[in-house]
Amino acid sequence: MRRSFLCRLKVAVAGLAVAGLVAVGGNAQAVPYNPSLPFGPGYGDESNPVEYTGSVSSGFFLDTVNFDLGPFTHFNMTSDTTNLTFWFGASIFENVGDSQVPGGGAMPSFTNFALADLGIAMPPGDYHLHPSGIGGSGGGSYTLTMWGTFGSAPPPPPVPVPAAVYLFGTGLVGLAGLSRRMKKVS
Repeated sequence: MRRSFLCRLKVAVAGLAVAGLVAVGGNAQAVPYNPSLPFGPGYGDESNPVEYTGSVSSGFFLDTVNFDLGPFTHFNMTSDTTNLTFWFGASIFENVGDSQVPGGGAMPSFTNFALADLGIAMPPGDYHLHPSGIGGSGGGSYTLTMWGTFGSAPPPPPVPVPAAVYLFGTGLVGLAGLSRRMKKVS
């Protein structure tokens, strides 16, 4: 009986530990592009990047994707393409006079690219991208994953550990105490 109880106790503790790790560890999840929303916490941040998918026909294409960094100071973007036969890139333009941002040439990705707040309300927002390239026969597609960051500013303050983690820890301590007590009784 004692051995069976300890075995079940160990399995329960291991299951709780795995559940706790799953609850604490979060994954980034892309959210659909909404042309009327500026980036901000929960939409267009590092944990919830904005995802825009464009379908193209065969031949040359040039699209326009508006965005506003909201409170963020730096722009980040990655791209993924399907059946684009030659060159793909996205240029950054200001929505004031449609002028190209210096250094924002046609690139498939941007990392920590500083952009000023121009104060233009959504839509259209402060900036737009011009994804362009050549689609293969039968067409193709591309996906832009975009998010804002605060660049080289100091990191945000640490997130406090949720009360559930403390409860989980005290539960483990209680189970350990119960196990020791069961050993003494035997």
